[in-house]
Amino acid sequence: MTEPFAYDVVEYPSAGLPQMHPAHLFAVAHMFGCDPAPVETCRYLELGCGDGTHLIACAMGLPNATFVGVDLSAEAVGRGRKLATELGVTNVELLAADVTVWQPPAGGFDYACAHGLYSWVPTAVRDAVMAVFGAALPPHGIGYVSYNAYPGCYIRRMVWEVMRHHTANTHDPARKVREATDLLKFLLPGLPAADREPPVEAYAHEMTHLLSQKRPAVLYHDDLSAVNEPVYFHQFAAHAGRHGLRFVAEAEAEMTSTRGFPPVITGVLEGMAAKDVLQKEQYLDFLRLRRFRQTLVAKDGRPPAARPDETRVTALAASGPTSVEGDTADLHSPAVLTFRRSDAMVQVDLPAVKAVLLTLAERAPQRLTFDELLAAAATRLGQAGPTADDHARLCGILTEAWMVGVIALHGHIPRHLNRVSERPAACPFARARCRAGGAITTRLFKGQSFDDAPIRRLLELLDGTRTLDELVAGVADAFPPDERPDPAKLRADVDERLRLMARDGLLVG
Repeated sequence: MTEPFAYDVVEYPSAGLPQMHPAHLFAVAHMFGCDPAPVETCRYLELGCGDGTHLIACAMGLPNATFVGVDLSAEAVGRGRKLATELGVTNVELLAADVTVWQPPAGGFDYACAHGLYSWVPTAVRDAVMAVFGAALPPHGIGYVSYNAYPGCYIRRMVWEVMRHHTANTHDPARKVREATDLLKFLLPGLPAADREPPVEAYAHEMTHLLSQKRPAVLYHDDLSAVNEPVYFHQFAAHAGRHGLRFVAEAEAEMTSTRGFPPVITGVLEGMAAKDVLQKEQYLDFLRLRRFRQTLVAKDGRPPAARPDETRVTALAASGPTSVEGDTADLHSPAVLTFRRSDAMVQVDLPAVKAVLLTLAERAPQRLTFDELLAAAATRLGQAGPTADDHARLCGILTEAWMVGVIALHGHIPRHLNRVSERPAACPFARARCRAGGAITTRLFKGQSFDDAPIRRLLELLDGTRTLDELVAGVADAFPPDERPDPAKLRADVDERLRLMARDGLLVG
């Protein structure tokens, strides 16, 4: 008897993936010397698309682009087709097919992606994925492949193999996850508590990480999978090369940067990059013990660029950073301002650059074109416009800020309503995801989770037919009668939440 397909038995959590959006792929590829197709009218393929959540999220914001997804799970494809029909999305096609026999249509695709597939399939399927990319991408096309990587995954593999051994004779998914979790809870307290050797510390850290995983389906598919084969970067690059594909950059562009190392290490890495970009990338993985990669490939036959071309930033939009440290009252002063996003930071003293980054910080997460940033900086500084020297320095600083992760660059500005209308409406896709209990993706492709019932109720009510008073009344019904907040406070809370939704790209006109 044939075993059921694992992804038909256990649904994998789905979401829109910002690093795989064509606007992101365009920006990274463009900065590293490629000439990708315009995002607004692109043809986009995803292998291993699951229920197509990512594709549907992209398609709703890019109605003139075409999206095709292929997945072996007929159950997942059926769910995706149903959602697309409910939302009236006509520019997505989801196919239940085996990638080893599926042939891309004539004309191919401008972008082709495979997330969470390459390392989790047998060798023949892995080769078929790269063969499809080689056949489907034209010279201007951009591919994206994520995969588990060595040497970092040697640490993870220890725990994978222990869990697989312990659950080898268990076939029920829920029980398998429970037994694996119980094993980790048994092993972790038994490890030496004092004076741990580094391997034991790494072992304990990995167990702790897995125990923090709140989604059983992820543990089941990612960590207990019968097939999970990490590769070294040089092995992946060689495999891509056999199908006419070459390395472009990482989807997380900051991971290709040599910043943050001691000067002597940075010097050696830069020397490698000047001769062989692939060698530099591999040695970066050795230094960082990298365990996961999201690699962009192209079929244009060019050699990989050692670093981004900062002059190309003028064709893109930017967003971020999220915080500013320092006195912003006098941008002409020589004082340094520090701009941060998560753990990344950049420090600047040039007035024009401070004005640009301050504008981005104040309007985050909105996306602004290079020309809009120049105009905003000139207004702040009381100038007619930046000097030629300012323009060149701005290109350099924006590129540097992007390469360290302080700002994001984009090849498209999505349409949404950046204000609260009289009868506000939320993106239909977000409302559908809310009803299904899944993570929400905004038009700015920000992932959000609304866990409390009143906020989820608000999102459900945002169909464009209700005034603020009607929305407040509807949200009040989500509270138990004896826990309803003061009406004035609830109205203020709903009003503030709506303004945040508008800022984050959840409202549409």
